[in-house]
Amino acid sequence: MSMEKVFCALDNMTKDEVLSFIEKSNGKLKNIKVGMELYYAEGPKFLQELQENYDLKIFLDLKLHDIPNTVAKAISSLKDLPVHFLTIHTSGGTQMIKAAIESARKNLPSAKILGVSYLTSLAPHDLKEMWGIEESEIPKAFERFFKVGIEAGIDGFILSPLELNILSSVEKEMKANVLKVTPGIRFADEIASGQTQDQKRVLSPEEAIANGADYLVMGRSLSQANDLMARINEIESIH
Repeated sequence: MSMEKVFCALDNMTKDEVLSFIEKSNGKLKNIKVGMELYYAEGPKFLQELQENYDLKIFLDLKLHDIPNTVAKAISSLKDLPVHFLTIHTSGGTQMIKAAIESARKNLPSAKILGVSYLTSLAPHDLKEMWGIEESEIPKAFERFFKVGIEAGIDGFILSPLELNILSSVEKEMKANVLKVTPGIRFADEIASGQTQDQKRVLSPEEAIANGADYLVMGRSLSQANDLMARINEIESIH
């Protein structure tokens, strides 16, 4: 598998740590995910520097969620930045999703809008506690999110690999084809030893690709790897 399919999440890293990590990859790193923490700390200029200096595709993970007009204006503030993917919360509803898409087409024409459903840190008891969703009802809850997003014209979703089959089923029903970007990816040895930190719904890269993922998001498995090049070689050996 090509590293073109992997976005490395630069979470919990300073600007200097990010630059050092990118250099350490010896050009093997093709895509990065910049979250709220790093973007708020360093701002838009840092995205431009990363793209210009390293020719990286950038996934800006801001998880926008507000009234439609506010989200549209937030996206307009990103005008002409080198953003490949941008996230919004699908729970903002149809009008918010449409407003986000319209603003992105105007201000970030190269960016794809991805919808967030339930965060990968949420376990079944969290869904029941906050929304009254019983464990047996979870697949239907995801279906509703996916259908709302697809009907609104969204480009794709960022979703746990465990929901890939649900989205594929919805696509078939609605005769749709959207991007599937999956966080919650850990190497098989990490999963076996329980090294998944705050992520509850995880699969290995091999399993996620086999289940239909278009892109993977990997964070600490790469950014904190004892041997980064060995981990990159492990990804590239996947067929």
